[in-house]
Parts: sequence; C-alpha cells; structure tokens
Amino acid sequence: MIIDSHLHVWSDDESLYPYGEVSRPETGARASVELLNEHMAEAGVEKAVIVQPIHYLYDNRYVADCLARFPGRFAAVCLVDPKEPAAPDQLEELVRGRGFGGMRLHLSRQEDPSALAASDQDPLWRRVEELSVCLIVLGRATELPALEPIVDRFPDVKVVLDHLGGPPVGEEPTHPLLGNVLRMARYPNVYVKVSNMNRMSKIPYPHRDTHDIVRRIYDAFGPERLMWGTDFPHVLTAGGYVHALELVRDELDFLTNEDKYW
Repeated sequence: MIIDSHLHVWSDDESLYPYGEVSRPETGARASVELLNEHMAEAGVEKAVIVQPIHYLYDNRYVADCLARFPGRFAAVCLVDPKEPAAPDQLEELVRGRGFGGMRLHLSRQEDPSALAASDQDPLWRRVEELSVCLIVLGRATELPALEPIVDRFPDVKVVLDHLGGPPVGEEPTHPLLGNVLRMARYPNVYVKVSNMNRMSKIPYPHRDTHDIVRRIYDAFGPERLMWGTDFPHVLTAGGYVHALELVRDELDFLTNEDKYW
C-alpha cells in the first residue's frame, strides 16, 4: 500500500467554502478532492493525509467534509490558532467530532518562533498527548532550535517536520542549517517528511542536488521515522504527481526495498 503523507485540497466552490483573509490560491489553481483522487489513481496511491491549507486558515470544514465523504481513504491535519486560549478544546472537537488526526504549527507565522515553545503552550501539547494525535511543523531550518524546548518537555508527543525540516539546497559544506534538522534526531518522537524535493531543487528531475540532504536525514533518523509525501497540488507545477513518487521509489538508490516499504 502506498500512502501520500502530505498534500492539500481546496474546493472549486468558493461560495460554499470561502477563503480566509491570509491567502488564496493562485488564479486557476485547482486542488479539489476529486482532482486529487484522479492523480492518486494514476500513481497507484491508495491513501493520503490531507493537511489543512492556509487558504482557509482555521476554517477546517472542507477537509472535514472530505474525510466524511471518503471514509478510510484519508487522514487529516487541522489548523487551530495555537495562541488562542481555547485551542486545546478546539483541537479536541476537531479530533473527536470531525475525525482529524493531527494539528499543524506554522513557525514562520510567528514574529518569534520561540513563542510556540513557551510555557503557555503546554496545555495545547498536553491535550495533543492525551488525544494521541500528532503535531506537524512547517518552518525553515533556522527556526527549528526555537521549538526544541517544548519538544524536549513532551517526549510522548509525536512531532513531524514538513518538507525535510526546511534546509536549503546548496548550503556551505559545514551545513549549519541542515545540522539544525539533523539535531532533531536526538528526540525519538520526531519524524520527517521526505517531501517538496522538486520545489527545493535548483535542477530538473531527478533533482540530484537534494539527494545528499535526504541521505543525511535518512542516516540520522532511520527509515522508520521518515515518510513520503507529494505536496499536491503544488507538485503539479513542479514535476507532476507521478514523478514525486518515482523520485523516492526509483531515484534514491540508498533506499532498500524494506526502507521503501516503511
């Protein structure tokens, strides 16, 4: 079974699911669940994890409706304002009432990313632990050290770093920013998504300038703490959905068959 661990969807019907004030898709950019299903079928992908897109901000209705329409096919990650005092209860409602399995944190949306590791965030992380769901982290590698204190305080909360943890391609040989990602491997509750390589890369498929980054993360975390994702629909303008699967399945020659199974 092939599972896509990272993608986004939004509706073709903006009147029913209006976009928020923060962001909206580029003109003509489609990402309906129907379109997603077409691309998954073409690639032989059976299940996927939908990550709430920033275009809807904290209105998680469309993703929740996709879960309800296709039971067993999708899991989902919601967005809740982590600085809102009611965030733990809002998360619990989405988990227990709508079937979500995790919450995403946007480090770069904070003036100071360390605010998401402050003690006032402990109630939210404690609720995540009680609910046995995950926290998905989107940010640049420069921001990861700011999150370490709370990751250390909550060793039973599973934390997943989006898009290889955000290291840059072409970093100087000492690789200090990739080092920030690799240092997170010391926490056994931290996992990494092998995704977005096609958008990080500066060269065409198979994006060989990203392979060493993946190899070093693989060596640090091990295959059982890595997961593959496409970043649909953005992947459609950066190589295509099938290529995103072939990149990991066929081009990363250090992965064994057992690794690929994981």
